[in-house]
Amino acid sequence: MTQAPKQNLPWLSPATVPQSLHTLGFSIEPLNERHAELDFKALMSCRVRLREELQWSEWPPEDFTLSLNWSDLREHHDEFLRGEAFAYTVLSSDRRSCRGCIYIERCHEIDGAQLAYWVVDDAIELEALLVAEVLRWIHQTWRIDRVLLPLRDSNVRGIELAQKCGLEVSNRFTDGPLSNHRCFLSDSGGRDRKEEDH
Repeated sequence: MTQAPKQNLPWLSPATVPQSLHTLGFSIEPLNERHAELDFKALMSCRVRLREELQWSEWPPEDFTLSLNWSDLREHHDEFLRGEAFAYTVLSSDRRSCRGCIYIERCHEIDGAQLAYWVVDDAIELEALLVAEVLRWIHQTWRIDRVLLPLRDSNVRGIELAQKCGLEVSNRFTDGPLSNHRCFLSDSGGRDRKEEDH
């Protein structure tokens, strides 16, 4: 008998998850099918760099279509509605172009959250500021103290950016999906939440 696929368990209620962040000329909101065309254009514009930095192998392929991207975004939105993982699009302030994406999900290894992201080529100069703002958002508004940013060893630019943001190198994980990553930790120790409460 074929074993049923393992289902992700809900992490946070989507009703309690922040719905937007406006910062640095960016408008960040939950990713869904309405963003398919803008997301597709942004993704395909920098796919070669993302494949190299993020070790995405041959994804997205040269023949990746808007229809396939629509399906991917539908799945991300369904995960959001189920409270399993939370994907956000990063839009320009006028909402006419996609500048990247942010992915936030549970990280059991640190009893906190895990952050992943990508930005288009012409947003790289603001990347460090964006990551710092998103981490502050997760600490203050999501009220999550510990956030892990896993990066491939080959992602030299991403590692330099994490160091620029002042993130600490976490211990290496010897097994599981994070074992082949260099992991950086942002730990507020509750400080950001306390500052917001006052």
